[in-house]
Amino acid sequence: MIRFMRKGGFRHTLLCGSGLVLLLWSVIACALEPFVLGKDSGFRVDLRPGLGLLRDPAHALDVDSAWQAWRDGRFEPVADAASYGFSHDAFWFALSLNNRDNPARRWLLTVEQPRLDRIDLWWRDGKGELHAARLGDALPFSARSEPHRYPNQALELGAGETLQILLRVESSSSVQLPLRLYTPNELYRSSYDAQAGAGLYYGLLLALLLYNLAVLISIRDATYLYYVAYVAAFGLLMLAFNGVGFQYLWPDSPQWQNSSLPFAIGAVLCTTVMFAASFLDLPRHLPRLAQTLRYLVAGFALLLVFAFTRWRYDITIVFNLGVIALGLVVTAAAVVCARRGYRPAWYYLVAWTLLIAGGIALPLSSFGVIARTVLTEYSVQFGSAAEMLLLSFSLAYRIHLLRDANERMAGEARELLEQRVSERTQELASTAQRLEQANRQLREASLRDGLTGAYNRRYLDQSLDTIWQAAQSGSPLFSLLMIDIDHFKAINDNHGHIAGDDCLRVVAQRLRDACGTPGAFVARYGGEEFMAVLPGLGASDAASQAQQLRLAVSAEPVALEGTLLQVTVSIGVASFDSRHASSLPDLLRLTDQALYRAKRSGRDRVVCALD
Repeated sequence: MIRFMRKGGFRHTLLCGSGLVLLLWSVIACALEPFVLGKDSGFRVDLRPGLGLLRDPAHALDVDSAWQAWRDGRFEPVADAASYGFSHDAFWFALSLNNRDNPARRWLLTVEQPRLDRIDLWWRDGKGELHAARLGDALPFSARSEPHRYPNQALELGAGETLQILLRVESSSSVQLPLRLYTPNELYRSSYDAQAGAGLYYGLLLALLLYNLAVLISIRDATYLYYVAYVAAFGLLMLAFNGVGFQYLWPDSPQWQNSSLPFAIGAVLCTTVMFAASFLDLPRHLPRLAQTLRYLVAGFALLLVFAFTRWRYDITIVFNLGVIALGLVVTAAAVVCARRGYRPAWYYLVAWTLLIAGGIALPLSSFGVIARTVLTEYSVQFGSAAEMLLLSFSLAYRIHLLRDANERMAGEARELLEQRVSERTQELASTAQRLEQANRQLREASLRDGLTGAYNRRYLDQSLDTIWQAAQSGSPLFSLLMIDIDHFKAINDNHGHIAGDDCLRVVAQRLRDACGTPGAFVARYGGEEFMAVLPGLGASDAASQAQQLRLAVSAEPVALEGTLLQVTVSIGVASFDSRHASSLPDLLRLTDQALYRAKRSGRDRVVCALD
């Protein structure tokens, strides 16, 4: 055998082995089909064309066997919609990314579906190192790389580099995987319109809720009670559905995030039916249907408790089916009432049809019957905004009809209404006072530096103009201290910018505490520079005050990330003297020159401008 190898067998074996390696590599390459990022790909990339899917109904695969299944070519291309409805299956997705020449390096792998419970993520970089992360609303919101309502994970993928990515998705909500790759700036830029639209939508819901709540308090009509409950339930549904509530209201409560969606769907279902029955006056027009709907609402209300149990997956399906079925029933009831001459039913029918279109499109998208698009994703918002506005007008029209029917009681009702309008006017006046107080607080906050709490440059410039004008008209005594933190750049370079920010806050607080002269204040001038304005102090007193500030800063070390660091400041002092400073810029220049001399002569000292 050894002789065979020496006489040419080795070459033959090497050629055969090389052929097998090339064949294996070609199979793997075909299986991976890398998704290529180029210069023309931009910074927002739809990854669906590069995704492969492997369903795991038995939950039998682990990450190693999933990698092997990928190498074996068992992953199938993802359908256009990447929507699989409600399912107990585990879904494995494979993706190979190759950055050919795109200039971006830091990317965010983003799942544009905020309702998925658990997304396990593994990726192998070009060096063969394996990384892992976990996303989804079963984790606290802070687990995401960027604080965005869509789950996201930061990836490093520079030009010429390749990543192999595995995702495992499991959720009690509808499984949809609109997967995109963003740069951080592009993710937020592309969200601006959606955020503006969401702000308008939630503002509209809040306005309708408060307005109709006020009307409810005034007239105590059951229809308004159901309408207010309906708007509140719908608002909760949208907060949970779009991930906005998880981002801003309950980021540390993933359990509530998982339960809030089925709970909100059930609450919307119950309040919708009760409002429809009351508004359409079904006990008078369709009494048997009204009785049946009451029983159904009671049953669905009891089922709400299951939203907080391990059966929330099943109860979500039940509620979605209920939305479709009862939505059609209520629509048919409105048609019957309208044909019987009940005029409010026509208004209701127009408004309700708008919501039904969105309300049916949403669960059909969740079940994977229709494709997930922008229209289906936001269909409920579009339809509900128009529906709630029209219903609000319809309620007003209904009240108008009731008022006509009770014309004999108009005088008493008018007197009662005037009394309650007066009460509302007083409440609005009280609200206006509170708003004025809040505005004053906001004006004060607008004059403060957001990082240090000291006054900002805007306040400083305004105050200096006022003080200078007073000095010209007979109150000439005031001084300026220009204060600079010594070696601040080294603090940033050696300890990081977060530590630098902490240092700025500590120094600003010590300066403010030590500046006890009546009327004096400390403002952030820019960067690591502060200015103290000392009305009523001449050069000598200002120099003494400056020494007190310098000693106050260096009295104790500053704790920065577990390290005690001695921090000092250099201070330049200049006092108003018309012989040397004919204008405010001249005085500022003298102060800055004095600071420069203090820095040049060794730092941690006070230098007066005319010394």
